[in-house]
Amino acid sequence: MYKNNIYKWVQPFLLIIIIIIAVVSVIAMNEFWKNSNDAHPGRIKQAIERACIQCYALEGSYPPDLQYLSEHYGIILNEDKYFYYYEIFASNVMPYVEVYERGS
Repeated sequence: MYKNNIYKWVQPFLLIIIIIIAVVSVIAMNEFWKNSNDAHPGRIKQAIERACIQCYALEGSYPPDLQYLSEHYGIILNEDKYFYYYEIFASNVMPYVEVYERGS
């Protein structure tokens, strides 16, 4: 008789605990993927600068524009989401690169 009373409240209690763990896991995974999938402007800027340095090392001059980097070095530019500022002074001077996120 005592065992039946324990099983009556243990099963719903375990079910509630499992549901809580599942909900917390789904929320945590959602936050993780939301934060890790977005490329941040700082990381995009670093990728562009690394491609510029690679271009200088291989060709002896910095790329004339971002389109050149996109065509020859595989940089993918998302013009809908980001604004890219690329200023080059001379072919032997590191270009000034800025990446800004566009407003919604």
